[in-house]
Amino acid sequence: MLKRMVSLLCAFLVAVLLSVNFVPASEAKAEASTFVTQNGQLSVSGSQLLNQAGQAVRLKGMSSHGLQWFGQFVNKDSIKWLRDNWGINVFRAALYTGGQDGYIQNPSLQKNKVKEAVQAAIDLGIYVIIDWHVLEERDPNVYKQEAKEFFREMASLYHNYPNVIYEICNEPNGSNVTWNGSIKPYAEEVIPVIRSLDPDSTIIVGTGTWSQDVHDAANNPLSYNNVMYTVHFYAGTHGQWLRDRIDYARSKGVAVFITEWGTSDASGDGGPFLPESQQWIDFLDSRNLSWVNWSLCDKAEVSAALLPGASPYGGWSDAQLSASGKFVKSKMNPTSPGDGIISGKTYKLINVGSGKALDVAAGSTEDGANVQIWEDNGTGAQRWVITDVGGGLYKVIKENSNKALDVAGSWSGANVQIWNYGGGANQKWRIVDVGGAYKLIDSNSGRALDVNAGGTANGTNVQIWDDNGSNAQKWNLYKLN
Repeated sequence: MLKRMVSLLCAFLVAVLLSVNFVPASEAKAEASTFVTQNGQLSVSGSQLLNQAGQAVRLKGMSSHGLQWFGQFVNKDSIKWLRDNWGINVFRAALYTGGQDGYIQNPSLQKNKVKEAVQAAIDLGIYVIIDWHVLEERDPNVYKQEAKEFFREMASLYHNYPNVIYEICNEPNGSNVTWNGSIKPYAEEVIPVIRSLDPDSTIIVGTGTWSQDVHDAANNPLSYNNVMYTVHFYAGTHGQWLRDRIDYARSKGVAVFITEWGTSDASGDGGPFLPESQQWIDFLDSRNLSWVNWSLCDKAEVSAALLPGASPYGGWSDAQLSASGKFVKSKMNPTSPGDGIISGKTYKLINVGSGKALDVAAGSTEDGANVQIWEDNGTGAQRWVITDVGGGLYKVIKENSNKALDVAGSWSGANVQIWNYGGGANQKWRIVDVGGAYKLIDSNSGRALDVNAGGTANGTNVQIWDDNGSNAQKWNLYKLN
């Protein structure tokens, strides 16, 4: 009788186990792999931000506008869109302290929105900056006690999450608000509150004159570990003199984080000053400096990334982005050449010269459909599955048609189209690191995937051409899944 009961129990357990849909370990690992799981708890060594393995890491992202004014744009859907379609790996929640419905006047409104942003970042595997947005009150000591209470609560909630970065004073300003007299003493009271609960997190400290006086902080730095110093710039106002200050600060061994910058002038309007913005981007790239752009909102001003009326929940086409938004999106995180291509994953390919996506005309799925560039719109016409076929070559398959990126000939100017994959050399590509982007070389001809005449207009044809190193032949790859 006992044996029969044991037998029945075993049979029942087997049936239960067979009914469970197990996820293979490899799939579970892939699902769990995010920017934060890959990089973990950040730290600061000298002038460099490091990941958990002690390797240099760089963050790029967007800042909210004031949470009391444009908080509707701060939600998991919008942040996920920014992660998946723009390539952000950090988001900044700007909690204004003073002013109408600022934290001092309405703490629950601001705090709840910060918590929403932090939880979204945790769920999505990106970093998040909690920004105590000192501005109108000028001196951070005005609300020092409130800051200590706020950061005590935040650190108690999030000390176990490597995602969270604390920015303890946004833009101290005013002739009497100096690093030595006001800002450093404030930081020396607030930082220990955080450190008592969260000993390892990165803390960012604002500097004088709207976070431009980083040289003063470098001359008398804080003694705590994992501290960075803020610089803010607006391309129409701030130029080489501020870049020189950053270089000076770094030469003194302190770490700088650009927690706010804009393509406009310092008012948030005027411009956009895109050539000047590119000068700044080149500078930041050359020094591996992390940055966050101002701002994710649809306000009718130049620095806003979205045009008025854009959805608060993501899904934005380029037509819904401001000139600033389009520029900033193009400077976000493509797949790093150092990371390599992940075979079987879906990518969008953004041409460096035009900022537009590799696209199939009219979204066609027919053999011979033409390949062109078009503004990034997130449709299936711009989603490509890249798969290793051996010998250092890849096939590039349009996701919604299963047709291959194909070349109609071998001469310079031969047209690029889609066609059923047959394994021919004209459907296989070498994907080559060109220092921050990639070129795709047709294995049949040795020529590069090229935008005709370096064009930038929607519908400009894509062809192959002699490899010449131009931006018309460079592509940023953004992994979409």
